Parts: sequence; structure tokens; C-alpha cells
Amino acid sequence: MNNEAIAKLLKLIADDPLRWDAYQKLAGLMLKNQEFHAAEQYLLQAISLQPKILELHVQLANLHMRTQQFKAAHECYKQAIALDAKQAQLYSLDARALKNMGRTQEAILRLRTATKLDPQQSQAFSECVDLMLQAQQLEPAANMLRQAVAAHPEHAHFHYRLGVLCQQLHATDEALQCMQQAINIQPDFAEAYHQRALMLQLQGKTQAALDSFNDAITYQPNLPVPYNNRGVVLCQLGQYPAAIADFRQALQLNPGYASSYCNLGLALYENGDADEAYTCLETALQHAPQHAQARYYLSMLKLARGEYETGWPMYASRFEVLPDKQRPNTDLLWRETGSLVGKTILILAEMTLSDTLQYCRYIPLIKVFKANQMIIAVPEALFDLLNEFWAQDAGILVIRQDGRPLPHFDVYCPMLSLPAVFKTLIDTVPANLPYLAIHERHSQPWQQLLGPTRRLRIGLNWCGDADNKYDKLRSIPLYLMAPLLQMEVEWH
Repeated sequence: MNNEAIAKLLKLIADDPLRWDAYQKLAGLMLKNQEFHAAEQYLLQAISLQPKILELHVQLANLHMRTQQFKAAHECYKQAIALDAKQAQLYSLDARALKNMGRTQEAILRLRTATKLDPQQSQAFSECVDLMLQAQQLEPAANMLRQAVAAHPEHAHFHYRLGVLCQQLHATDEALQCMQQAINIQPDFAEAYHQRALMLQLQGKTQAALDSFNDAITYQPNLPVPYNNRGVVLCQLGQYPAAIADFRQALQLNPGYASSYCNLGLALYENGDADEAYTCLETALQHAPQHAQARYYLSMLKLARGEYETGWPMYASRFEVLPDKQRPNTDLLWRETGSLVGKTILILAEMTLSDTLQYCRYIPLIKVFKANQMIIAVPEALFDLLNEFWAQDAGILVIRQDGRPLPHFDVYCPMLSLPAVFKTLIDTVPANLPYLAIHERHSQPWQQLLGPTRRLRIGLNWCGDADNKYDKLRSIPLYLMAPLLQMEVEWH
């Protein structure tokens, strides 16, 4: 049939060479036959006869897009726009050509124009936002979505996308409002419930987050991520058996889900099953060897089990779980023992006050490497104690960790990395006691207060820092320790 139609059109042209519409129809038939070059030639012939017919320029541009001749397509769309600058669709089409040419900003401008000419062009809003996000233009993308919401208030997905973007821009109230609006428009919008739950979780509203995760799973029960994230909230609420069930469900839906193995390991550990927790964290790393959180938690389990040979090196992953801006620069990191002659080494206290007191046992070992100077940066609460203890050592300078610029140093090492540097094993933990002491002038008042020793003295500590998020796991009411007070010792 195509051959007959082609023959008729060719005869029309032979009889009347000015029949531009015949050339146009021939081009259409060539396109159906995948004869792109012939189609292009017929369209060019039609345009030469009728250069002001917009439809011909658009057809040729679309042909160029189909054959991935994006520059040629752009030129044709420009011709079409010159003929009718009020047609919003032309700007959207040209934007796609510009995007494929890598001219993102020009494509964005074209799409902006399309939405201004015709706010009902919902696809133009979406494509413009996509390009802005690719270009990391978050604020302009949010503003474009606000325009989209104003033009299409019934479009749940625009509210949803604006909510996600507002959360990235830390406009949390607007983000939640957008998610709620998306849900109001589309009550079964599972992903909106899920995103709302994540937002509530970040705000510390764990019970509300749990309720929203429940809704997300109700409307979309076959996705692993909501189960995993609900499990995290259940852990925060201390509901470990329920959390474990959620993580197992996530893994049933996605057996390669490394983060769920990691979270399952943590929940199992908190629920008292350290052995399966260890196995889960190992499995997480089999699926994702660079999973920082799994490496970090596995390192702590290794240390708790006495697996120092692999645990201490892996414990460096505690820095990998930090945001990029908080990660220490490793260029000057002291990684292994070796001469420090003529160099200044900085030792940085980290973690808790008790960690600092424990790891000071490594300071004498560092001195063996004859650094020109050792600077030890410690928390304010320990400064007086440690500064006084090392006051007579000219090679040691104790400074406060108070945010002020650090003095010059050649290499540095965080305190809790020292066991890895010295390749510490269970039987090589530095144990020369005492490695710390207080000045006699501090101990004398206590001796006078306590009086002569008559019985074994034991200090009783039943609570820690109330501001520590783990305090409830390690502090207990004093009355629970009352039975101990019956022992024939001296309690303090």
C-alpha cells in the first residue's frame, strides 16, 4: 500500500512541482519505512516551498531528534519559535534538544518560558525541575515546584517533590505540610507517608514517625526500605523484637540489602544476641564491603570479643560514618610506629573522658620514638589533671580542645587509633601502672576527709551524664544498689 501511495504522490509532484503538501506526505511515508534520509530530503523540499509553515519545521526537528542529530533539531525548533513565539510546546521540545547537547542552562530557560506561556504544561515543570536538580540548583528547583503546585494544586506528585526538596533545604515545616497535602490529595500515596515518617524521625517525633511508616507499609507492603526504616524507629523506641522482625522482612524482600543486615545486627546485639549480630554485620560487608556503618559496628564487636588484630584497624571506620565535613584529614595521620626525631606529633583525645584517661597509657610508648615535641589536646574537664601530671616533661605540651587553632604539628594521631598503630593485642595492652597520678596536694585533703583506712574502700557510681543518649542504658536508681551496702566494706 505504501508503494502505491508513494507512486501517487510522486505523480502529483511531477504534475505540479509546487505541491509542498505532497512532499510532506512523502516524508511521513518514508518515516514509516525507517528511511530517515529520504524523509529529511522531502521535508527540506517542502520547507523550501513553504518556509513559513511551522508544522514543517517541527516535523523536521522531530526527525532530527529521532536520529539523534540534536544540533540540527535545535536549529529547526528555533525556526519554529521564530514563526510562533507564543507556542509553549515548542520551547519544551527545544529544551530536550538543548539538554541532549549538554546545554543545561539554556534548556532550563526554555522550560521556564514554556511554563510562563502555558502554566498547564505540567511536563515542562517536571522536566525543568529535573534539570535544575541535576545542576544542583536546589532553591530555583523549589521555587519552580512552588509554581507547579500553584498551577496544579491537584497534582499530588508536585506536592511530594516539593516536600522532599524542602527537607533537603532544611525547610522542615514546609516539607511536612507538602507531604500532608500530597497525602490529602492521594490518601494511598505510600511514598509520601514514607517520606513524612523520615521527616518526623529526624525531628525526634519517633511515635508519629512509626505511625506514618505503618501507613506507608499498609499501602505498599512489598517494598523492603519502609520495613528497614520502621525497624530503625522501633530500635529508637527500644522495641527490639519488633525491629528484628521488620529487618528480617526487609531482607526477605531484598536478600542483598546490606543496610538491613547492619541494622539487624545492631538490633540483635541490643536484644542480647551478640553472636548472630556479629554474623549479620559480616554478611552486610559481604554484600557491601565499604559499608561504613557495618564496618564500624563490627569493629566494636570484634574489640568486645578480644579480636584486637582485626578489630583495631577496622575501628578507623568510626570516622567513615561521620559527615564529610567532620571527617579528619588523613594526610598527616601517624599510621605506624617509626622515628619521630625532629618532628612534633599531636595526640587528639576523643570519645569520652574515661576513654581519654584509659588511652593515656600509650603516651610513654610514643615517647620512645623521640619526637621533638608531643602535643596532647584534651577536654577542658581533664586539662588541669593532665597538664599538672606532665608539667615537668619538657617534651610534652598539654592543650585544651576548645576550638581554637592548633599549634604547628608534623603528624597527628587520635588517641583511640594508638592501639592500631602499636598493633595492640590482648596480651600487649600497656599495663605499666600507674601511668597517671595526681599531685599529693590534691590527695591530702581527701585523706584528711576520709581518715585512716579501716576496711576495704569501694566507690559507688550509679549514674552517668544525663545528657548522654545512652545514659538510660547505664544508669540505675540508687535504691537498687541498697543490698550491696550490707557488705562489710567502706562505701563512698
